Amino acid sequence: MKIGEALSRFRKTFGLTQDDVAVVLGVTRQAYQFYEKDKSNPPSQKILDLANAYNVTTDYLLGRSDEPRPMQFSEKEIREAQAFREAVIKFARGEGLYDAKPAATA
Repeated sequence: MKIGEALSRFRKTFGLTQDDVAVVLGVTRQAYQFYEKDKSNPPSQKILDLANAYNVTTDYLLGRSDEPRPMQFSEKEIREAQAFREAVIKFARGEGLYDAKPAATA
């Protein structure tokens, strides 16, 4: 989906006019119409503003993702992912591979 399609769909879903969105973005109605018609692309700050206003990610707004909101992770999942990342980094650096003491030989 192109950004113009997404902008039009979101605007209509929220019951807004092009004038409403243009005022919020601080652009003219004509400039906003061009965004919806894919005649021009909104500047990155306007994309951020729109994503925040519609409570979606910029990737979703730009058609780069089918997920409207970022994935949610529990604190436990985040800690586990960080621990795994640190272990991978240590392994890649060759650290911790031979930390165990050698067994005593008879």
